[in-house]
Amino acid sequence: MKEPTAEEISAYARWLTQACQEAGLDAEQYGRTVLIIATDHFLSEQVTCQVDENGVLRRYWSWGKPIAHLRDATRILTTDEVDDLVAAIKNVVSIQIRRR
Repeated sequence: MKEPTAEEISAYARWLTQACQEAGLDAEQYGRTVLIIATDHFLSEQVTCQVDENGVLRRYWSWGKPIAHLRDATRILTTDEVDDLVAAIKNVVSIQIRRR
């Protein structure tokens, strides 16, 4: 398997950025990283596109874990599963903050 180029990784980041924007999230691309800011501006997340130890291109949360499917945490999402990636991201940045 051929390792993806920096341009290919950047293109995947651009694809995720556009998909997040289409889903109503404020998303900005910085190279291989996408910054997603929730509409209420309380939460944000940085998702990075990088190659895992097996040479597979994956998306990672800011805390270093690969993004898994919402309903099956054992299934790590591929970079092509953009709709599921956006759903997982939206789930993280759209958590309702409790007010006291």
